[in-house]
Amino acid sequence: MNTRHERLDNGRVRWFDLDLPDVIELRGHFFADTARRTMLAASVTDDAWAADVASRAEGPYLFVAEAVLPYLHESDVRRVVDLLCDRFPGSLLALDTAGPGFFDTQEEHDALSKVAARMHWYCPDPAGLADWRPGVRVVASHTLTSLPGPLVDELPVSYREMLSVLAAQRLPQAEGYRLSLLRMP
Repeated sequence: MNTRHERLDNGRVRWFDLDLPDVIELRGHFFADTARRTMLAASVTDDAWAADVASRAEGPYLFVAEAVLPYLHESDVRRVVDLLCDRFPGSLLALDTAGPGFFDTQEEHDALSKVAARMHWYCPDPAGLADWRPGVRVVASHTLTSLPGPLVDELPVSYREMLSVLAAQRLPQAEGYRLSLLRMP
């Protein structure tokens, strides 16, 4: 369960937390809707949430899909991209992708192997996402070991040390996991 709103709220942003109904129910025990924050219970592939967001807030829009899209089938990921392009032109999508090395080893992963959910989609190169729809542009894409210096400098020392170890090991899982930013046409 993320606390992104609590950590990043600038006092002006209009925030929506979208998740499956059981997760939103759990979030309701810890967080409350406010005038600027709304929790929406729906699948990311459901068109209804997009209409709800568009009716409640004007852009610009930044969508964050963390640990979501790899668990969908490619056809559903494409549907999400199409939905954002159609309903929120010019929006940004920050997402994580898992490469084949990460995808192929999820059964052996120390954490992923212990949960029922399985990844169904992997993305060997996020640059290919720009080919899914005319006008989609990859603004940035980084592995955990190639994050921009100013960002790394802001991380706690323990995180910087962990990233150094990952970089030295050059594990396919670490090299194939990417954080990317897309601009919708």
